[in-house]
Amino acid sequence: MKKIFIILNLILVFSINAFCKASYDDFAANVTKDNLKYFAKDIGGLIGSSTFTTGRVLGWGGFQVGPRASMWFEPHKNNTALGGPKNVGSMVMPWIQADIGMPFRIDGFIRAGSYNGLTAAGGGLRWGILRPVQNEWSFQTMIVLAANAGVADSFSVAHYQGALVLSMTMKHFTPYISAGVDSTKVTIQHEGNALNGTHETVFTPRYTAGLNFKLPLYLDLSLAGNWANYGPGAEASFSLRF
Repeated sequence: MKKIFIILNLILVFSINAFCKASYDDFAANVTKDNLKYFAKDIGGLIGSSTFTTGRVLGWGGFQVGPRASMWFEPHKNNTALGGPKNVGSMVMPWIQADIGMPFRIDGFIRAGSYNGLTAAGGGLRWGILRPVQNEWSFQTMIVLAANAGVADSFSVAHYQGALVLSMTMKHFTPYISAGVDSTKVTIQHEGNALNGTHETVFTPRYTAGLNFKLPLYLDLSLAGNWANYGPGAEASFSLRF
């Protein structure tokens, strides 16, 4: 099991490198008062993604750990803070996340990631509205609340989110959907920029639909698409879940 887990994690890492084309290196040279708002909306959707894999909480004593990733395919057309949208292309944010089940249908989780000049960490809580069960055709729903903070060479990010997640357990997989909101504050931190210290706070909706697969040896795979300010995006998770 350990070898399989390592191999699939390496596949995820190489996939991130293959898909990610964008970089935060040109932020200081391209950011303006006008495009900062759209950059904040896009980065909020990217950071807020991939915090859940079904609508079912782990339950008391449950545990889940593994890598996750979120991606936009292209930034919003008005987000020119990294350069022209067509030139920027896709952006990926990888995470390592650990979740633990607690009493009263509550899960707690922590996460951290660093890629392409942005380092971020955070955590949150999930509350199961219904008692967690694994019966076929069982309906599950939960509320997710989380906070994240990130920093790059030229900016910092403070992010908060809330989401409602619904899922239904089926024989071979579990489909899930979610609707939520991201609150994101981006602050320019570059002494050579006239806008140094300027910040923008935005609120944006985000929607997710995905499939979760329970694999042998307690392995858990989730693949999802999302829709945020940047338009279509994607999420992936591969973890050990007990």
